[in-house]
Parts: sequence; C-alpha cells; structure tokens
Amino acid sequence: MGRLWGEKKLVWTFKFLVLALAFLLFLGLSRAFPFFPHPFKVLQAAGELFAGGDVYPHLWVTLYETAVGLAISVVLGVWIGSVLGVSRTLAEIFEPMILAAYAVPKIIFLPLLLMIFGVGLNCKIANAALHAIFPILLNTVVGIREVNAIHVKLARSMNATRGQIFRKVYFPSMVLPVFAGMRIGLGFCFLGALLAELFEAKTGLGYLVTDFYNSGQIARMLAVILFVFLLTMSINAGLKAVENRLSRWRAP
Repeated sequence: MGRLWGEKKLVWTFKFLVLALAFLLFLGLSRAFPFFPHPFKVLQAAGELFAGGDVYPHLWVTLYETAVGLAISVVLGVWIGSVLGVSRTLAEIFEPMILAAYAVPKIIFLPLLLMIFGVGLNCKIANAALHAIFPILLNTVVGIREVNAIHVKLARSMNATRGQIFRKVYFPSMVLPVFAGMRIGLGFCFLGALLAELFEAKTGLGYLVTDFYNSGQIARMLAVILFVFLLTMSINAGLKAVENRLSRWRAP
C-alpha cells in the first residue's frame, strides 16, 4: 500500500513539474515574441469566452461531431477488425492496404469527403470517423489474434454457434485492446473534426480558432486551443478509468 501511494505521489509530482515547465515556456514565448500573449491574458480570455456564453454553441457542435464520429469508427472498426482477425486470408489481402492508408495523412481525403457529403455536418463527422477508425480497427485485430486457438476449437467441439464463440471466446480478449484503440482514436477524432472545421465551417471550435486568428485575437485563439487540450485529457482520463475497471473484471 505504501509503495503504491509512493508511486502515485511520484506521478503527481512529475505532472506538476510538466505543468510548471509548460507555464515557464509559455511565459518565455510571450517575452520573446511581441505577438504572443502573456499566460494570464490567455486565462482571462478563456474566462471571458465562457462567461459570455458565445463559445458554448461551437463547443456542442464539435462534441457532437466527435461523439458521432467516434461511435461510427467504433462500430466499423470493431466489425472490420473482427473479420480480419478471424480470417487470415482476408487479412493477407486487405491488411497491407489498411496499414498504408493508416500511414497517409487523412487531411488529403477531405476534398473527396466534400465531394461525397458536401459542405456541412456530415462531412465533418465523416472526417472525424476516418481519423479514429484505424487505431480501433488494428487494436481489434490484435485482440482477436490474442485468443488461444485451442479455446476456439474447444468451443466448436461443443457445438457453439458463431455468435456464442464471439461473445464467450473472442469478446473478453477484445475489450481492453478496443478501449485502448478508443482512447487513441478519441484524440484523432477531435483532430478530424477540428481540421474539417478549420477548412469549411461556420461553427465549431475549429472555426473559432480560425476566426480569432484572422481577427488578431491571439489570446482567445490560444484559450480555445487550451480548452480543447484539457477537454481531450478529461475524456481520455474517463476512458482510462473504464479501461482499468474492465482490466480488473478481465483478470479473474
């Protein structure tokens, strides 16, 4: 117990040091570059934004795009990853193409998405899902392949259906890798939504960043960026807590 408390204390100490270094770096940039605002001005701008309430409609739009995009990527990623994880033949055919697509910057597909979905919410959701699907898909494949083949053969020898084999044999092995993929995909999902908003939107946090930059309101722009960073960290921490609970469930 004492060792665990010591480790937690050490982690929080490092977190505090990182935050202190980030603040000092921010302060140094504000002194080195005249256009870079002081950290306290950024915090003041953040307070004004949220006190005025103008940021909330844009926040809900970005959260909606991210949530729907993540949900789509989870459904498609788990489905495709399960198929590729079970079928070695399909994996040999499609896995090289998937890995190649994963390595390509997804922003180059935005013009294609604009052609398919048009300018609007659907395009931003599609771009968010496109960014998030690959880590979920690949982690699902890893989870499926971790299953011992003997367990699958044993289930088949007992006349288990495909659905029963998936629920009782594959699913417990998939849970943790899928949640790890979701945690990684969440950041990419936010990135996809924000990138689409930067290029073709009139609402959303990405649009606010562009609008504040174009109007020279750098403190407000940095306040929005800081808020997105903190929001992503908070949601990721929530997913990590769920993952820890699932890991304890899986251990027995």
